Amino acid sequence: MFKIFKNPFFIYVFGFTLTFLVYSLGWSSIYPELSLEMKMFFSITFLCIVFFGILISILKLIKKTPALTKVKLISKFFYLILFLYTVEFFYEKDIPLLAKLLGRPGVDYDEFGIPLLHGILISFNSFLIAHTFSMYMSTKNKKTLIYYILLFVPALLIINRSIIVFGLLSSLFIYIHYSKKIKPWTQLKIIALGLIALFLFGIVGNLRSGGDYIYTQSNATKEYMNSSIPKEYYWTYLYVASPLANFQNTVNKKNIKEIDFTGFIFYENLPKIISKNLGEVFGIERKDLKRIVPWLTVGTTYARSYAYIGWYGPYLLFLFNLCLYIVVLILVPRKSSYHITTISILSVIILLNIFTNMLIVTGISFQLFYCIIFSFFENKKFIIRKQD
Repeated sequence: MFKIFKNPFFIYVFGFTLTFLVYSLGWSSIYPELSLEMKMFFSITFLCIVFFGILISILKLIKKTPALTKVKLISKFFYLILFLYTVEFFYEKDIPLLAKLLGRPGVDYDEFGIPLLHGILISFNSFLIAHTFSMYMSTKNKKTLIYYILLFVPALLIINRSIIVFGLLSSLFIYIHYSKKIKPWTQLKIIALGLIALFLFGIVGNLRSGGDYIYTQSNATKEYMNSSIPKEYYWTYLYVASPLANFQNTVNKKNIKEIDFTGFIFYENLPKIISKNLGEVFGIERKDLKRIVPWLTVGTTYARSYAYIGWYGPYLLFLFNLCLYIVVLILVPRKSSYHITTISILSVIILLNIFTNMLIVTGISFQLFYCIIFSFFENKKFIIRKQD
């Protein structure tokens, strides 16, 4: 079962198939019926990406290559990260976690940090978490494991959930890559831990929303509310299925009067670090999706692209992303110490595309850039070499 997770292209099919299955549960009455065009779009993308996934497997572009970067290099970058976060703490004159513990308002996590630097810093933090775990799985060096654990500390201090979630997911994919065979009992334990985590996620959601509020606001069906299914799993249903619902709602209600190809390229294909800072300068309008309710904000990786140029948007975005995936695999070859790190990061990006366009998120897309750069320079004289 877990073998399919070694090929990031197959993860695309797994992720969106899971979304469709969850959507079909019908626990909420506010979700629109999926159109024939929607089903055709995903069927075409499934066939296309499975073809390239099989081709990649035949060409053996994915290999369990050990990560043999020197621990000394990781140590230097770890202390550099700590120094830069410390600079940001002095800049903000506060530590978000400490503010929460002391009951002070503090700085919101999405506003924390020095502009530009912060986006680069959290992306490098996430990349280093993934690569350090890849090193540990390759060498079982305990010092590497300590650095891996400590690299989560800054995320806790600034209360940044994305670093933690991305770091854990990339670690899971790395574990799968380096494991020769995952025993059935281990597979069951992973699934059980996942179900427990989703149950706890629902408990936290209920505590934050005040209980029944979420069920009434999202029109949970009477059949579901009267069923024996633990209500805590409703949060998972909402978060997994609502992006597809928002995508369909955008298709149903978005009136595309004019094709905005410039906006599509600028906002849906370039990192936010560019579009966010230069969009207003160039006078390029940012368009949004049509939400089923205001507080469910994402629409898969495709909804906003539809808002700019109709169905051309999702198809073009899929082709652009597919080309980018292939280019990344080529630029970080099988022999590189960063090969499995790259595959794992790419896998997480493709999986999380069921929620939103992950490639334009600076803190995520830049991780692939680091993989390419470090892979290119890893054997150069002015870079600390791999271990002998």
